[in-house]
Amino acid sequence: MFLKIILNFFIGILVGFILELVFRSIENKKIIIPKLINLQMYGLIGASLVFTYYLDIRFPYKLVILFVVPTCIEFLTGYLYLKIKKVYLWNYFNEKDNFMGLICPKFSTFWFLLSLVYYFTVLPIILKI
Repeated sequence: MFLKIILNFFIGILVGFILELVFRSIENKKIIIPKLINLQMYGLIGASLVFTYYLDIRFPYKLVILFVVPTCIEFLTGYLYLKIKKVYLWNYFNEKDNFMGLICPKFSTFWFLLSLVYYFTVLPIILKI
């Protein structure tokens, strides 16, 4: 199981790198390479999905976890970086109902949907390896 967690950590980093590279580059109209701390966040989300997959709980609770955990990881990553480096990794202040500019419903929903896709398509294949 440890190797599967590590594998999903690195897959999360790779997927996060691609998504953030594309999103930020389009948004800024130039190539923007993601920061390492952001990539670690995606790796943690990937690893957390393995734990969720093996949890022996009812499906509705897993859905709640698939929403809450990525949002918490995003918040903690952004908050710690803000407190340590005094820099926002991202800025959601222009998004409706944001919390401290670090999380918002729009991106929490995006991470939830991405987690669902990964959970039901990629993860079962990887866990069979």
